[in-house]
Amino acid sequence: MSQLAEVLSAQKSLEESFMKKMSALEAQIQTAGPAKDTVAKVAEEFRAFRELVISMLGLLRRQIGECSRQLDNIETRSRRKALIFQGIAETAGEDCTNVTLGVINNKLGLNFTKASIKVCHRLGQANSTHHRPILVRFASMDARMSVWRAKTGLRGSKVSVREFLTKLRQSVFGTARQHFGMRSCWTQEGAIFIKAPDGSRHKVTSLDELNPLLSKYPKAQGSSVGKRSPESTGEGLKVARK
Repeated sequence: MSQLAEVLSAQKSLEESFMKKMSALEAQIQTAGPAKDTVAKVAEEFRAFRELVISMLGLLRRQIGECSRQLDNIETRSRRKALIFQGIAETAGEDCTNVTLGVINNKLGLNFTKASIKVCHRLGQANSTHHRPILVRFASMDARMSVWRAKTGLRGSKVSVREFLTKLRQSVFGTARQHFGMRSCWTQEGAIFIKAPDGSRHKVTSLDELNPLLSKYPKAQGSSVGKRSPESTGEGLKVARK
């Protein structure tokens, strides 16, 4: 049975127990005897009712968390063929596909054609103060991985390539980098990898998985978070193959 199925089964059981207790409490109030007896019984039933509500709220949190994780996994799979290019100069009336192909072929040494790219467009509203990133969805995983492996060819330039993470995983990645430093965090196929101060390596995809690491490895005072991450230097790919 899946985790979600287990949660739904437990929820149904709690709902039945809740309705049974409420019916019993209503019957006791209607047939109550002396006032002192009634107060004692109501107090006892209230304690049981409170525990039941707390259990149901906890179950609801688990259910929401599980649904959120499953939706995030589905969205991550839908982004597997996509990458984001940052730092490419933006010009009026540009053809994003041709601009991106120029970077891929000239800077990364690949030989892509327009058929290699399924979708290519700028993200966000046009802004005169900065160049918007370009979202590229490749026609195949092979094409995407070829670019990802060759991204070290962008070293020393203003252009960089990163994965198209979901909002949830981007938040986890940002929190991890702030805590462990950019050089110790990278992504690979939608997962976040962390190199802890003791040299151990960890893979996380959610805050629930990251929080224990934040507690286990307190942030060192004066630690630097401005260094380049393995994601941009290519170290993440080497680690993922181990």
